[in-house]
Amino acid sequence: MNYKDTICLPKTDFPMKADLHIREPQIIKKWIDEDVHGKMASSDKSQNFVFTDGPPYANGDLHMGHALNKILKDIVVKYQNMAGKRAVFVPGWDCHGLPIEMAVLKSQGEKAKTLTPKEIRALSRKEAQKWIDIQMEQFQRFGVIADWKHPYKTMDFSYEAEIVRTLAQILETGCFYRGEKPVYWCLPLQTALAEAEVEYREHKSPSIYVGFDLIDKDRIRLEQTLGIDSGLSKVQFVIWTTTPWTLPANLAIAVHPDFDYGLFKATKGTSDTNFQEPLGVVIAKDLKDTFEAETGLQITLIATLKGGKLEGYSANHPFVDRQSPVLLGDHVTLESGSGMVHTAPGHGLEDYELGVRYGLDIYSPVNDSGRYTKEVPQWEGLKVFEANPKIVEALKTSGHLLGLKEITHSYPHCWRTKTPLIFRATPQWFLKMDDDKYPIRRKALEEIDKVRWVPDWGINRIKGMIENRPDWCLSRQRSWGVPIPVFYCVNCSEALVSQAAMLRVADAIEETGIDAYHDIEASRFTSGETCSSCKSSDFRKGNDIFDVWFESGCAFSAVQKKREAMATPADLYLEGSDQHRGWFHTSLLTSVAADGHAPYKQVLTHGFVMYAKGQKMSKSLGNTVDPLEVIKKHGAETLRLWAAHEDYSKDLTFNPETVQRLVETYRRLRNTMRFILGSLNEFQLVRDEVPFEDLLELDRWMLSKLANLISACIKSYESYEFYKIYHAINQFVTVELSSLYMDVIKDRLYTWKRDGVERRSCQTTLFYVGETLTLLLAPIVSFLAEESHAYFEKVRTGSESADTVFVKSMPNLTPMWQNEKLDKDFEVMWEVRSHVTKALEELRNTKVIGSSLEAQVRVEVPPEFFAALDPRRNELAQYFIVSKVDLTSGNALNISAKRAEGEKCARCWNLRDDVNEEAKFPGVCAKCVQALA
Repeated sequence: MNYKDTICLPKTDFPMKADLHIREPQIIKKWIDEDVHGKMASSDKSQNFVFTDGPPYANGDLHMGHALNKILKDIVVKYQNMAGKRAVFVPGWDCHGLPIEMAVLKSQGEKAKTLTPKEIRALSRKEAQKWIDIQMEQFQRFGVIADWKHPYKTMDFSYEAEIVRTLAQILETGCFYRGEKPVYWCLPLQTALAEAEVEYREHKSPSIYVGFDLIDKDRIRLEQTLGIDSGLSKVQFVIWTTTPWTLPANLAIAVHPDFDYGLFKATKGTSDTNFQEPLGVVIAKDLKDTFEAETGLQITLIATLKGGKLEGYSANHPFVDRQSPVLLGDHVTLESGSGMVHTAPGHGLEDYELGVRYGLDIYSPVNDSGRYTKEVPQWEGLKVFEANPKIVEALKTSGHLLGLKEITHSYPHCWRTKTPLIFRATPQWFLKMDDDKYPIRRKALEEIDKVRWVPDWGINRIKGMIENRPDWCLSRQRSWGVPIPVFYCVNCSEALVSQAAMLRVADAIEETGIDAYHDIEASRFTSGETCSSCKSSDFRKGNDIFDVWFESGCAFSAVQKKREAMATPADLYLEGSDQHRGWFHTSLLTSVAADGHAPYKQVLTHGFVMYAKGQKMSKSLGNTVDPLEVIKKHGAETLRLWAAHEDYSKDLTFNPETVQRLVETYRRLRNTMRFILGSLNEFQLVRDEVPFEDLLELDRWMLSKLANLISACIKSYESYEFYKIYHAINQFVTVELSSLYMDVIKDRLYTWKRDGVERRSCQTTLFYVGETLTLLLAPIVSFLAEESHAYFEKVRTGSESADTVFVKSMPNLTPMWQNEKLDKDFEVMWEVRSHVTKALEELRNTKVIGSSLEAQVRVEVPPEFFAALDPRRNELAQYFIVSKVDLTSGNALNISAKRAEGEKCARCWNLRDDVNEEAKFPGVCAKCVQALA
């Protein structure tokens, strides 16, 4: 007999080679064709888990940030469905706005100048849909299961209509108003921007100190107040600014009422200035050293007074024929400058607020393209940034420039054009944050406290942003967007803000889209309305469109209230940490303004994707990573493992070393599945399962460790700590399962009686281990889980199954599997085994043995170890994978090993005393005789 043919080696059709570039697209096609999302999120579940997808912008290929975000969302949705809840995944896209409109105009070249707004909208809709189709296919390639046939798009007619209806609802609060106040203004795009559309970059600016000549009567009054006769013929209030171009709009100087201000005598010192000495200057007393260092002037203190005493003083503007009064403002600081703040209400928010308090004009002599108007005749038509050096030179010539440097500082830029912004007062539509009757800010802050923020530092971040934000500028001046349906009296230009008119517009948009607003006569919408000012009934349509952040912020209404199995508030919003100032922020304000509550119960935040050692990914550095290239080379599973393997509450790294490590992890998982399935070759659960109480002790230990793994993984899924799942499973598979359990049971699997209880016991255990791992891994390593599931279903039922793994439930914790005492006893076992392994390695190195089965060991252990090992002395040889073990109790752990005595079994290779006892099976041991009988 050829004993080799009697060995029960693993055998399976489960492929050793993953071929992910071939297999993954096949599985994706199955998921889409068989509507696995519909099956997974079936309506027969009693409880919903509402998740709302923050819409990516429909422009450009996906990057690693998209991959991280969508895979994390996919993990959550898959887990919630497998945990017994109905969690639909409605993918969304943000479609309107500047990037798409600008891409269209750029693609049209010279023809762009002749395009009508309607043509721009049509081309923009087509452009957005093109990228939606591209991105959808890319998201699917990540292994994301969603309702791809029914996504939501902010350019859907129904969504566009809901945006208008949301504003109509907000009208009831009285918080929607028109005002002329400073907003971020993009010069190339000629539109207002919201704070979420602003990014800060390094920028070079002139840093100048400018003297405003105190008018004569106030110079005399100042000396009288101070009780001095300074002998100074001129005194200047000194302001500091990095935006000389705003000086034509200066209307006042702000001081802090509680700061000490000094009258100083100034001499030129090392400065290159042009003023008559001696000169009196007034600055904050505590900024003397800073002022001297920045200007090169030498100043000597004459007298001091509180800022509050300066209110009402006036100084002459350096080059405009008007006076600038001194006002009191708590926003003045001693962090830099002079402690006297240049105030231009048309070009700064704090300046605006102070100007409103004191009744100043909101003056901004700059047009949409960033050029001075005729109100600044000496520089009319000049671009503001080009005016900086000319203004500086004029100040120097007139003796008002006291200091000049160039500084590099953080400055607001347009997120799209990357150009520096200006603050400019223009008529815009706003959402009021602090209305007495409906205080949105206070309500939003109250709602924040009711939300669970993951990680918990998110609450402080969004609170700080809500606490300090200005009123929300909702209007934009472009073509591609949902119109703000406000009408204006043809006779007197008074605005008509009518809920009824807005609802009529919404109904029309729902039928044919935003073109309905532009195509239908205004009178159809304003029927029955009259001007509140002149009583005319003749109105024209306004041309402003909504901020796209308001649009995406309406998902609570347009998606959560409209889609099956969804509601508001949602159970979860999940986005990158930048969305505290973006979608989390604007969704909160929109929902609070319209409905009075937050649109979400939980908010989960992830970090950014970095290259090695925290290096930011950048095209200029050549370290950007294309997720589709990663997939092409290593499969989507590697990308999915990466998304789960690190603590995403911090920034994540992605580099070749990380990839290689994850490829090895995937290979280990696949090989483990293949070994398990191979070991279950002829095993059928319904026929061959061994009841738990009859399982061998080692198998019961394995199930105890498996129960611990289930508990840890479910807890981590519930807390969204996916990296803990990755590491728990990796540890389990690498150590407990592969290095220990599977290493020990190979002899039982290969050489023991094929249908004996000992072999069936470990096969039963392997089945539950493999099936459980498949279910626990499914939300993360979805392709491997789907592939493995079909094989385990065949082992379980005996027949092929077309079911997807995602209609299965997460493994339940089986209490009888858990055995704390068994776990502790086997900790001792494996501790001793590690020392045995070292002793065997020494024998191998000296060529005494080849295989560990050629050895026998003597194990002396202290009493506490002996108590754990003694009841299992007959199995120790199996656990240590040697031919014989002598166990004794002593005072310490001592291991000795030597070559085993006895004859080598030709079948199992153990050295035993009972070889050749059965003539029918020569050369084999008694155990193998039993297996062959």
